Amino acid sequence: MIREIIAVVFAALAGVAGAEAGQNTALPVPLPPPTVYQIPTPAPLAPPINPGPVVVPPAGLSPSLSQPGPVSPMPVRTSPPYPPAPTPGPIDQQKTQSYRNDLLDQRWRLERNGASPDNPRSRDVQRQIDLPSAQ
Repeated sequence: MIREIIAVVFAALAGVAGAEAGQNTALPVPLPPPTVYQIPTPAPLAPPINPGPVVVPPAGLSPSLSQPGPVSPMPVRTSPPYPPAPTPGPIDQQKTQSYRNDLLDQRWRLERNGASPDNPRSRDVQRQIDLPSAQ
């Protein structure tokens, strides 16, 4: 009895395997190529035809068309467009103070780098700082 059951199971398995094998033997059907949309090229147009000279109206052209420039004159400003920027002092005084600040900065850098007061550059900077200025 067991042998009969085993024989039936093997026969069933062989039938299933045969059915699957039968499906794989057919040749695959190729897929259709993908559809690609291409924009058609527009047909060339003929060049425009010259309609001839423009007919001038009997009253003549409008002055706004025949005369270049603005239609009405620009209004005259009575005050400057913006007030002048305030300055802390006269320009020469600003330049003098800026020059003095640069000399003090040079002296500080020389001292920081270990230059002695006998160094020619250090003496020159100190001499320019000591000059009388109109402050």
